[in-house]
Order: sequence, then structure tokens, then C-alpha cells
Amino acid sequence: MPVLTNTAQQGEDPRRGAVWSITEPERELDSNLIRLPPGDGIPSHLGAEVDTLVHVVRGSGTLLGEDGEEPLRPGDVALLPRRTVRGFRAGPDGLEYLTVHRRRQSLQIGRRPEDA
Repeated sequence: MPVLTNTAQQGEDPRRGAVWSITEPERELDSNLIRLPPGDGIPSHLGAEVDTLVHVVRGSGTLLGEDGEEPLRPGDVALLPRRTVRGFRAGPDGLEYLTVHRRRQSLQIGRRPEDA
């Protein structure tokens, strides 16, 4: 089984968003390493149809939910059930976290079977 990445060795790239994702085509899981610069965030939103496991890799921040706010620090693991409200706010050192969830089917643009 191959090692996909080492989160401790990801560069200090200041870019925001997914800085690493699984790319293997035949898989049942998706995983992304998300980076938020200091003070940045992802507004609260309704999550998708999949449960999502979040593991804080470095930095700190806040998990925003329907029931309030939860502090996040390295090593924390949170389960975000499907279709729940969630958002993130990075602390003064930024926030980097790994997400893992069941792979969702991507939308395909093309002809419908009845049009063929």
C-alpha cells in the first residue's frame, strides 16, 4: 500500500484551499488537505450528502456549527455528519486540516440515455 503524502512535509505555500488531494482514479474515499491563511475562513454552509472526518494537522482555529463554535488545535479529530451546517475560521497561525469522506459521484455533462 503506497504512502500518498506526508502532511508534515507539505510546503509553506501561502495558497488557500486544497493543497493536496487523492488522485488515484479507483477509490471509494476522497481526502483533501485544506489550508486557510491566518484570519481566513470558510463561511458556514450546509454540508454534502457524506459524513466527513476532519483531522487538524497544524495551526489553530474554530469550527463553526449549528450549536456554536468549537476551538480547533493540532491533533483534533471531528466528525461532521452529512447535511449539517459547518464552517471554519483560521487562527493567528492559520489552519490546516485533512478531510476524509466517501467519494461522491462527479456530475457528468452529456446526453441523457433517453436522448441516445
